[in-house]
Amino acid sequence: MSWWLLGFGRDGPARYISHLDTMRVVQRTFARAGIELAFSQGMRPKPRLSLPLPLPTGAAALDELAVVEVAEETPTAALGERLRALRAAVADGFSFTRLTLAEARVRPQPVAAAYECRLAAPAAAVDEALAALVAAPEVMVERRSPKGSRTFDLKKYVSVLASSPHDAGTRVSFTLRYGPGGSARVDEVVAALAARLEIEPVVLDLVRTRVQWKGLWPRPSAVAEEISSGGANAADGEEMTNSE
Repeated sequence: MSWWLLGFGRDGPARYISHLDTMRVVQRTFARAGIELAFSQGMRPKPRLSLPLPLPTGAAALDELAVVEVAEETPTAALGERLRALRAAVADGFSFTRLTLAEARVRPQPVAAAYECRLAAPAAAVDEALAALVAAPEVMVERRSPKGSRTFDLKKYVSVLASSPHDAGTRVSFTLRYGPGGSARVDEVVAALAARLEIEPVVLDLVRTRVQWKGLWPRPSAVAEEISSGGANAADGEEMTNSE
């Protein structure tokens, strides 16, 4: 048995696939590639496959992570061949970017995730809204769920805000930090901006561009065709800033 850390992306129609269906797509790709997954024990065995940070439905992604246990003992020298086999079998809209061996089962913890989306507002107005959000001493958000509601300061979870003109509005990028209390949601950031812009809080063309994991990516060895990535703890301690 071997544990793999598999980097992947998705775009096009694949962005509308749910979290569970994304897991099924990855599982079927392994089957088409002829790579046997390991299964749990018990009455209802399940493949040992997890996607530690679910994507919002409708979001594209450039830098996701799947944790997979395979039935084979994979030597480091075979990682490139295994990655090429997966790429040849990948479903439309998905791409596999890198493959790493893990010494044992890991439970990755996200440190930060970077997003981009489009707002249907002029760039000058968005810049003003970003500046107001940064200048505010706090941005309180109420989150409601069937279990109740809680109020938190959005600024504790947003580290960077930036904008750039777009043909059909303005492109906004931001980074969400994760901690013991979780994180903010994309729609909560957009809603805070939309309230200042007096527009509908609609998230358009959402892309998760990068996820930083505690202790993962990059690793010093045993990486097949790794793409460049920032340090795992680069977002620690950042303040909410406005970068134009």
